[in-house]
Amino acid sequence: MASGVGFSGLASGLDTDLLIESLLTTKQKRVDNVKKTLDNIDEQKTALKDIKRVLSTLNKTAADLGSVILGNKDASSTDSDAFTATADSDASLASYDLEISNLAQKSVATVGNTVSSTSDSIGAGTLTMNLAGGDSFSLTLSTDSTILDLRDEINEQYGESLGASVIETSPGQFQLLVSTKEMGEDQNILASSSMSGFNTSFLGGGVTNTQAGENSEFTLDGISIVRETNEITDLIEGVTLNLKAETTGVESLAVTSNKEEIIKGLEEFAANYNDALKMIEKQSGSEGVLAGDSSLRSLKMELQNMISGSIPNISPFNVRDNGEMGYTAISQVGFKTDQRTGELSVDKEGLEEALTDNFTEVENLFKGGSLSTNPNVSFISNRGKGFSGTVVLDTLNNTATIDGQLHNLTRDGDVLSFAEGSPYEGMLFMASVADTHVTLEISQGLGSMLEEKTDAFVSFSGILNDRKGTLDEQEDRLNDRLISMKETVANERTRLTMVFAKAEQAISQLQGLQNSLNSL
Repeated sequence: MASGVGFSGLASGLDTDLLIESLLTTKQKRVDNVKKTLDNIDEQKTALKDIKRVLSTLNKTAADLGSVILGNKDASSTDSDAFTATADSDASLASYDLEISNLAQKSVATVGNTVSSTSDSIGAGTLTMNLAGGDSFSLTLSTDSTILDLRDEINEQYGESLGASVIETSPGQFQLLVSTKEMGEDQNILASSSMSGFNTSFLGGGVTNTQAGENSEFTLDGISIVRETNEITDLIEGVTLNLKAETTGVESLAVTSNKEEIIKGLEEFAANYNDALKMIEKQSGSEGVLAGDSSLRSLKMELQNMISGSIPNISPFNVRDNGEMGYTAISQVGFKTDQRTGELSVDKEGLEEALTDNFTEVENLFKGGSLSTNPNVSFISNRGKGFSGTVVLDTLNNTATIDGQLHNLTRDGDVLSFAEGSPYEGMLFMASVADTHVTLEISQGLGSMLEEKTDAFVSFSGILNDRKGTLDEQEDRLNDRLISMKETVANERTRLTMVFAKAEQAISQLQGLQNSLNSL
C-alpha cells in the first residue's frame, strides 16, 4: 500500500492512491504467491526436521538393540559384604567360584614425633619417602616451618602419589601422617625413608611405617590371582569386581541377563518406533505438509513389514535341539502390532517368558549372526549391505556363490572381499584355510535392518538432507526473486504516483484557467 502523507485527487476528485494500488494488484499478487511458497517451504523444512529427529532416535535405538539393550547384564554375589560386581554388555553369561584371602591396602607412615601445637616450629630440613616399587619422593623446606607447612608441601609436590594429613592423636598432641594414593606391595613405604635437618625433637620420630602396602589375593575357580587393587577390571571381560572383605570360604559370582533392563530397553524401542510411524503419517498423510511424499510412504510401509514379518534367514539360527523351529518373528516373543495404525506394543509377561525360556533365540531375532561349516572361515562384515541368506565360499579359488550366481573374490591376506562394483561389495570374510566348499548362513537381524533403512534417510548424505538441500536452493532462488519483484512493485508505484501527480497538476491548471475566463 502507499505510505506517507498525500493529497490524493485534490483537483480531479479521484482517489488516485486507490487507483494506483488497483493497478498494482496483479504484480502484488505475484509477490504474495512467492511469499506463500516460501512459507510452505519453511513448513516442509520443519516437517523434515521433525521426521529426522524421530528417525534418528529410532536409528540409534536400532543400533543398540543387539549389543546394548539385549546385552544388559547383571552380576550377583552370594556374599555382598565380601565382594560386589557389575557387568556390561561384553560380559559372558557364566558363574564363578571366588575366595578372598587378603585385601589390597595402601601404605601409611608417621613422619617425625608429635608436636604440642600445629604452630610449633619444626625447623628446616629434608624429607625423603622411598617405596618398595622403586619410586622415591624428596622435598626440602629451607625456612623455619611447622608440620602444617610440611603437610602442605607434600600435598602440593606429590599429591598425585602421596597424601599428607595432620591428626590429633591425643589432646594437645599432633602427628603428621603420609599415605600412598595407590594400593599394593609396590606402594609400601620403606624403612630407608629418611629425614634430616629438622629440629631434634621432631627428627627423633623418623619415618615409621604403620600400615604396610599389600596386594589383594584371591582365587577364581581355584586359580590364584594377585592384584594391586581391590577394584578388579582386567580379570573377567566385561566384569568389574569390588573386593570388600576376606571370605570364610568359597563364594559365588554369577553373570546373568538383566531381564528388567532388557524389557525396559525393548519398550523404549517400541515407543521410538511408534513415534517415527506417527510422525511420518502426520507429515506425509493426506493432511500433512508433505502429503503424498512417495519416499516417506514407502519408508513407513517397509518399517511396518520389517516389524510384522519374519526375520530373513533366521531359521538356521533358531532351530531347537529337538528339531523344532524356534522364534522367527518378534510377534512370537511378546510384541503386538495394531492392525489399524501399525503401532507396536509390548506384552511384558510374554516377552519375559520368551527371554527366560529361549534368550538366545530372542537375541538372534534382533542381533542376527552368522554360521559357518568351517570354524576357520567366518563372515566378518556387512558394511551396510544388509545381506541375509546363504553364501557358499571356495576359499581355494576365491569365489562365492549366492543364489546360484558365481562371484569372484579378492584376497588380502586372510580377508576375502567382493570386487568393486559388485552388488555385494562391502561384505568381508575371514578365511585362514583353503576349502573348496564352505557354507555360511547369514542373518542381518531386525536391529541392523532398521538401522540400515533409517540410516538411508538420516545420514549426512541421506534422503532427508538431500530434500532439505533442494528446499534450501528453492528458498534462495525465491528470496532473490522476491527482492526483485518487490523492487519492481516499488518502482511502478513511484512511476504511477508521478504520473497521477502530473495529471492532477494539469487539471488544476486547467481549472484555474477556467475560473479566470469565467470571471471576465
